[in-house]
Amino acid sequence: MLAALKIITAMLLILIICFHLFNQISNAILIGIYPYVIVITLIFCLLLIISRFIDKGIFIGIIKLTFIALSLFGLFTFYQVYKNAKLLNGYQQQRSSYMDQLKLLTNEGDNGQVLDSEFQQGVSRLIETNTGIPLTRKNHLKLMHDGIELIDEMIKEISEAQHHIHIEFFIIRDDEIGKKFSQTLINKAKEGMSVRLIYDGLGSRELNKEILKSLKDGGVQVAIYDNVIQSILKGKLNHRNHRKIIVLDGEIAYIGGFNIGNEYLGRDENIGPWQDLQIKAKGELVQWIQKIFLGDWFYVTEERIVEEGYFPEGGAVEGTPAQMITSGFDTHWNEISQLYFALITGAQERVYIATPYLILNDSMVNALQTTAMRGVDVRIVIPETPDLFIVGWANSAFYTDLLKAGVKLYLFKDGFLHSKAFSVDGEITSVGSANFNTRSLYLDYEVNSVIYDREVTKDMDAIFDLYISKSQQLTLENYKRNSATHNKLKHIIAKLLIPFA
Repeated sequence: MLAALKIITAMLLILIICFHLFNQISNAILIGIYPYVIVITLIFCLLLIISRFIDKGIFIGIIKLTFIALSLFGLFTFYQVYKNAKLLNGYQQQRSSYMDQLKLLTNEGDNGQVLDSEFQQGVSRLIETNTGIPLTRKNHLKLMHDGIELIDEMIKEISEAQHHIHIEFFIIRDDEIGKKFSQTLINKAKEGMSVRLIYDGLGSRELNKEILKSLKDGGVQVAIYDNVIQSILKGKLNHRNHRKIIVLDGEIAYIGGFNIGNEYLGRDENIGPWQDLQIKAKGELVQWIQKIFLGDWFYVTEERIVEEGYFPEGGAVEGTPAQMITSGFDTHWNEISQLYFALITGAQERVYIATPYLILNDSMVNALQTTAMRGVDVRIVIPETPDLFIVGWANSAFYTDLLKAGVKLYLFKDGFLHSKAFSVDGEITSVGSANFNTRSLYLDYEVNSVIYDREVTKDMDAIFDLYISKSQQLTLENYKRNSATHNKLKHIIAKLLIPFA
């Protein structure tokens, strides 16, 4: 039995090494199983070490039982991950059927009108082809980057809702902002309004049970996206719902990077000022944000909501063209990854990117390098101080390759930059929940808005100018001068954790 343990441990170690030799294979099965392989390998290594120092029968028996149990668990998990990745669990088929029902409740956008450029048309066609979500025209959209203003406005809008409130967040804290937010939902539920709340079981794992009880007792319908145990049993521990959505009366919606917690208002002394982005939408786009929420509600509750009252007619009549895009590990395509790749490679003048995490695979590094080398102004703004030191190590692992090709990197110094945004050629803006990293592009459920409008993109460029004014540009010379040999070790360690990040 110990011989088998040694052989399997060696095989797992070789698997981990090969994974990183072929740098970031974007395969849903490999990425899905990776965290389990890491943990099981570490436990097996520990068992082997213990077996060398303890030869008592009872301990050897425990080691053998642990080995058998973990091996069976590993096989079970691989089967679950395989089912999810190959869409064999039935969920996507059921969700597609439900989304078809929802499509019948609304007009599907005006695709007869042509966008301003072939670039815009190509991006819009890509999104509709791989998600089924069409371009919408009649929208009023507002970029928001002041956290205090955003929270105040969201709570005000929630308190004024008349028909329903639909909310989905990755993180909800039980701090001052979290309690204020929860109490507002309870107050609306007590008025007899339909209030639905989804939170991620891992992202909000520290959410106080008393707050959850008060929400449920107050009439709020609360649903959790896979707690830790459910995630392990479903083979989804490495897959989270990272979306942030608010829909009010089917007429107003918010999406972006903000969660609910004091740190998002810059009130966490350990983090400092917080920079983020949110889109407030009115008009046709809200109908699609509503459908995305209801699809997620179906995932966690199996409830199909098809009432027309959730899709009121009217709203904005201004002609701001925009489109929603969603992605997840168990869809046919890596949809937002394709979007980011298309935005980078299709740019002719400039690509501005804001992201807290710069963790890329070979194809995305190649896209950035090639675009910069053909003369496009490629700028990426990332936080100088990450929220986790290991993430900072992983970010910096890509600096040299990008700087050599002429990509301009800016380290944001005024607090933590959490914005997830693209601005391309002054004509396309993308804002949403998806970071520029492995986790967002290949692992988690994400949602972005893509806006085809020069005025909105002008506003986005002004925000980028603000970010850059509070940043220090990193040059290849400075980076080489300040980097040491031990950075190579940091990068090796960090890359082992990239499929988590």
